[in-house]
Amino acid sequence: MIKALAACATVIALAGCAAPVERTASGEIPPARVYIKSMTQQESGLSQVEFTRDGGMLNNGMLELAINDVVLAQIIGGEHFSIWLKPGSYDFSVKPVHTLNSSSYAGQNKMTLDVKNGASYKIRIASDIRGLKIGPAGQ
Repeated sequence: MIKALAACATVIALAGCAAPVERTASGEIPPARVYIKSMTQQESGLSQVEFTRDGGMLNNGMLELAINDVVLAQIIGGEHFSIWLKPGSYDFSVKPVHTLNSSSYAGQNKMTLDVKNGASYKIRIASDIRGLKIGPAGQ
């Protein structure tokens, strides 16, 4: 019993040591959590892809958002940001970031987006009791 209480106290203490997550007033992902900053620059001939992460209790954990298996950014509930891409086919995926206060997760959710010249796309990232979802906004 005492060992169990000591273990619980240790877990609570470690969880309290986790650094707070930086947020912006606008809801944009802070630049420190965007790893491919060149994709956030609007240029002629590129198409906009906007990502929005749902807020709420099931969407509080930090997720890694990847493009073609390369981590693009880390996003938490209620955040959004845009990237600019050349026409072509891109694979996007999300998976939880493994930290001391998050559970491990073996799977991830993926989608493929065929970007057309001059188009604009909105992608929604959400979590529910069945897991992660990434797909076109409005579906």
